[in-house]
Amino acid sequence: MKQVSIIMAAASIAAASLAQALPAAMPGPSASARVVTSDLDLTSRSGQATLRHRLAIAAAEVCGEASSADPAGRRAIRDCRVAVTDRALAELAARESGGRLAAR
Repeated sequence: MKQVSIIMAAASIAAASLAQALPAAMPGPSASARVVTSDLDLTSRSGQATLRHRLAIAAAEVCGEASSADPAGRRAIRDCRVAVTDRALAELAARESGGRLAAR
């Protein structure tokens, strides 16, 4: 079964900003989520949209939530979600190309 792992430890920039903004709420290095891609046609727009939706849900699980009263925390969470999503897309691209592409 094809799947992409989103791993918080791989998003070191996001983790660093989270550590500064939300030390108590930051997930540990083992925080991860799996996104199944085997049922998707990633050459189609609908398959790509479904993948992005799944990645957004997984990134929210990995990065968590910040209080609406904490603007710095909300920015850190947003940055974390972007970083882990980008990392997962790079991992998927590398796998699809047989590992020839370097991760971003």
